[in-house]
Amino acid sequence: MPKKTRKFYEVDGISVVIGKAISKDAGLVPLAREIRRCTWFSQLLDELLAAFVAKGKRAYGFSVRPKLEAALVALIAGMVLGRRTVNATAQCFILDPLWASVSGRSFNQRDLSRLMEVLGETDSITALRRALLASAAQGQDLLELDMDSSLLELHGEQEGGAYNGHYHAFGFHSGWALDIRTGRLAAIWHNEGNAFTSTGQAETLIWILDQGARVDLARFDAGLINPAMLDAIAGRVPRFACRIKPNPVLALLADPLEPEVPLLPGARSYAEFRYAAESWTTDHRVVVKFEAIEGTKGARALFTNRFYFVSNLPDEPSKVVSTYLQRGAAERVFGEFVNTFEPNFRHEELVKNEAWAQLLALAHNVLVDLREQLPMDEIPMKARTERRPKFLPKPWVQAFHHTVEGVTAKVRPLLSRVRDLALRVTGDLKRVGDHLTLYARPDILAPAWFPALMKE
Repeated sequence: MPKKTRKFYEVDGISVVIGKAISKDAGLVPLAREIRRCTWFSQLLDELLAAFVAKGKRAYGFSVRPKLEAALVALIAGMVLGRRTVNATAQCFILDPLWASVSGRSFNQRDLSRLMEVLGETDSITALRRALLASAAQGQDLLELDMDSSLLELHGEQEGGAYNGHYHAFGFHSGWALDIRTGRLAAIWHNEGNAFTSTGQAETLIWILDQGARVDLARFDAGLINPAMLDAIAGRVPRFACRIKPNPVLALLADPLEPEVPLLPGARSYAEFRYAAESWTTDHRVVVKFEAIEGTKGARALFTNRFYFVSNLPDEPSKVVSTYLQRGAAERVFGEFVNTFEPNFRHEELVKNEAWAQLLALAHNVLVDLREQLPMDEIPMKARTERRPKFLPKPWVQAFHHTVEGVTAKVRPLLSRVRDLALRVTGDLKRVGDHLTLYARPDILAPAWFPALMKE
């Protein structure tokens, strides 16, 4: 390295030499390969190119497949690696020669901004939504969908942004659907910040089913169930479980089924009945869970809380409730998505922010798939069972946590750790003629992770 490129410092008796910059994105190599070899990515390119030609509008050169492919790989890879804006990804091409080498060409901020402009069209967003659903269904025949909505905060004057009184924050009240078996997002969409939690849920489920996806089990929170959702499920989703909000009619139906309170906080009992709200076209099975609550200042339980669930599952009531409660795993997965990617919507137009959301969700699914290639940790398996001790009268039971002897559970690392230790890997790029060599130096905390991603 020429001496003039070095800078020398003396800091507290230590000589510090600043040399030539090296790449921190060696993981871009397996990441770009993962994106390109996915079936959904090839289908997305075909649909977008067809949409550009059909529109007949100016596509800024992205109607050429190699350029569109390179730009989409760059955008999605940038999101996976923690670049939160178009400008941040464009800066990578200026500072790191590895990006142009892996992408096949170089892009600046104007190029990527123009790509977002052409993606912010209705036909393009439809193609992105289909690609997201295809990525969720990749490698499996059936989906186990959990659907809900969450507030994604905004810090500007974006179209559709509004203050949400429940979350006490300003943003989009975005809906999402997630396949819990794989942890992949199947759909995400923006609602206005003050929209009801059920907005778009039934329409999205119908759209997912109309696309040919097979949903084996669906779970929803209390704010999502409505006549449209029940009609969408009827005859098309073999199993579903949903909590519904209490009301006087449900209370009257549950009153004669509640056993005498056992004076033990945490004790629980179950019953079921048929129920149809005035707006429902038919009645459904409703399971009610009675749970004895602790009195003030530790006093013994005198009353119960009631929780109501509508379902078509044939299982016993306690199993129906247990199946519904598994949706908490989906909430944790979506929370990890938000914490890892920190969704940042800077466009003024809602359609462009919608396109950005689809790309973020695709980036999430790519990172989830990469994580599957890494070794897992094993921990002792813990389970919660409900049984009735001798001192509890029927039909009351208690929940007990216990470790299952000889059984272990495999645990995947957090997505943020995968990104920081398996993808944000230091490397030096050497070029001899037309041949490139990347000298990668995996983090000592996870030395086996990067080589695992390099395997075929």
